[in-house]
Amino acid sequence: MLSKAEVKYINSLQNKKYRRIERAFFVEGYKNVLEILNSDYEIKKLFVTNAFFTQFEPIALKNGIELQLVTSAELGLIGTLETNNSALALAAIKEEEDIIIGEELVLVLDGINDPGNLGTIIRTADWYGIRNLVCSPDTVDLYNPKVINSTKGSYTRVNVCYMDLEQLFTSNSKIPVFAAFMDGKAVYEVKGRLPLFLLLGNEANGISKDLVPFISQKITIPKVGNAESLNVGVAAGIIIDRFLC
Repeated sequence: MLSKAEVKYINSLQNKKYRRIERAFFVEGYKNVLEILNSDYEIKKLFVTNAFFTQFEPIALKNGIELQLVTSAELGLIGTLETNNSALALAAIKEEEDIIIGEELVLVLDGINDPGNLGTIIRTADWYGIRNLVCSPDTVDLYNPKVINSTKGSYTRVNVCYMDLEQLFTSNSKIPVFAAFMDGKAVYEVKGRLPLFLLLGNEANGISKDLVPFISQKITIPKVGNAESLNVGVAAGIIIDRFLC
């Protein structure tokens, strides 16, 4: 049975402030929990319903993870999912890895605010085998529950770090920066050789003016229909496919 303290603690991790203080986050749902159990993240505790207990117990015992049996109703008191009849894992936030850039495409995000968009971009990066994703400090937190849920486990395979983007580009001045703009050159007409940075901006305001001097080539996805704009997660997939396939 979940204690009031456990419920309060887990729910507090929905807040970025407390995730930073505790250096912890939670993962919920069968597939997402299974993904993190098969990753190199440190699991602090695992809460599992009776229906899924026999599936998770061997993994927990093998890795020395504390396992607690709970009901679906109790899982409903914690986390963010409307329904969760399987499991929730408490995990430790990892120290960020240094970015070591090889002959690759590195995704760079400037001020992405929407958790679903960040999750979609991470999942797309994983699909295309992109190893590194660099975010500006004001981009939504990787460990936001909505980001974690929308990545479907891809955050365990993509190195996501947060840093000053001017510093990133200054330190890697020989690597060209291709940036998405409404008035850029059609992406289908652009030739980009690896390594390269692909810079995507804020959903409403685009790329920060301070980053414009670092841009080698402005690119765009030509519009055929009448939509006002294209979701940044969708745009990321189209442009990545152009450069890598």
